[in-house]
Amino acid sequence: MTTVFLIRHGEVEGNSGPEPRFVGWSDKALTPVGEAQAQAVAKRLGSERIEAIYSSDLQRAQHTAERIAGEHGLNVQPDAALREANYGAWEGLSETEITATWPDLWQQRMANAVLVAPPQGESYADVWTRWQPAWQAIVERHRGGSIAIVAHNGALRILLCHLLGMPFESFRRIYIGNAGISRVELTFKEPDAEPRAVVQYINETCHLKNI
Repeated sequence: MTTVFLIRHGEVEGNSGPEPRFVGWSDKALTPVGEAQAQAVAKRLGSERIEAIYSSDLQRAQHTAERIAGEHGLNVQPDAALREANYGAWEGLSETEITATWPDLWQQRMANAVLVAPPQGESYADVWTRWQPAWQAIVERHRGGSIAIVAHNGALRILLCHLLGMPFESFRRIYIGNAGISRVELTFKEPDAEPRAVVQYINETCHLKNI
């Protein structure tokens, strides 16, 4: 049995407010609220057995992972393959700003984000193509262990769709808040087969109730 904790990074500018902005590959720092969320999720996971911590190489994920790693005496292992979707020309823009210039493409993206990419950006099929080999390598490396991966909202939802046997088109039916934790148990029944995944919970946020 392999245990994997999937954690979304803490808040950055653009994640909150009346009109959120698309952050994607923009390397934003945690806000003060995000820092508090990172500390809270680190404390929550402090009592769990975690032998390795991986993260996206973007600072919001790395800094959240570092707080968790500090509770376990570990070093974070960053990996660019674990980044969020690249929003290309839409990076840093709000929905209002995007629809003012790309109204048709926005509608296509909303109808099928799995296959439709922003200009110079990625579809979620592209994200999974990037994520899948990294995910497989990590879980293979830690068979029988317990690990944490700190990453991003869209990418984690696509991963959870895969683990749940859901079509990627259903990713918007999964909600993961900043510093939310999801837990997965993987069982390897055959040496070369895909492990059986049981998703024990998604988006645990009790540790954030006082923030």
